[in-house]
Amino acid sequence: MVKPDKYGKKVIDLVREAGREALQYYRKDYSIKEKQDDSPVTEADLASEEILIEGLKDTGYGIVAEETGLVEGQKDDLYWIVDPLDGTQDFIDKTGEFSIMVGLLEEGEPSFGVVFAPAQEKLWYAVKGKGAYLLEDGRKTEISVAGKEKLEDYELIASRNHFSETDKQVARELGISEVTRMGSLGIKFCSIAEGKSDLAYYTTYKLGVWDCCAPHVILEEAGGRAFDVYGNKLEYDLEGKRMDRGVIGVGGEVYEKVVSTLEAEMNGTS
Repeated sequence: MVKPDKYGKKVIDLVREAGREALQYYRKDYSIKEKQDDSPVTEADLASEEILIEGLKDTGYGIVAEETGLVEGQKDDLYWIVDPLDGTQDFIDKTGEFSIMVGLLEEGEPSFGVVFAPAQEKLWYAVKGKGAYLLEDGRKTEISVAGKEKLEDYELIASRNHFSETDKQVARELGISEVTRMGSLGIKFCSIAEGKSDLAYYTTYKLGVWDCCAPHVILEEAGGRAFDVYGNKLEYDLEGKRMDRGVIGVGGEVYEKVVSTLEAEMNGTS
């Protein structure tokens, strides 16, 4: 296994730089375009991605970035997975709930991840096998999930912009009454990793590999779990670049019922 620590400080510094650049746009007027999948892309997305790609190229690893796509590297089993602005709609709506994310995919498995929420000045990171950490106010704190044992005590953290009727029905069937709406999958998973919430799920087929790689390793190193809506291990398809079986992130012991309820809803058997 590669030692992601080798590039840990470099990537954290790059992500912070990209976040500062995004904030420059956040505070002024900027152009917005619509992509083929009807999602928005702004000047901030593109400026952030340029900083990240240019800074990561000299590692020799491949890069898969949301806007640029694949940048070939010198090895075929190591890829930086780049989301230059996770939560673009929240960036546009000025909720503050957007993040810059870089993960390292090693032989198909996330082994390192950084998530930075520049409007909140919070940065989370993890190296596989070495725990998950929050950098905030000049302090470094190891973080861990709440680990609740009763589903009725869970707080669901749901998408602000993509919480479908299927998602709402699943929450009702699970008996979860405490629901917080928030942007950015990265920030959601990191909230679970901090023990501030307990569950997030996406039934959409539109999530990209860049939405999941970095927060996936952070959540798991904090003691949580991440899998698809059928309870399977998350697969990172770098050709299709989509997480087309949905995503679940959970910070407690009760996950079998979450999976069975989601699977039944997705198969139309609930």
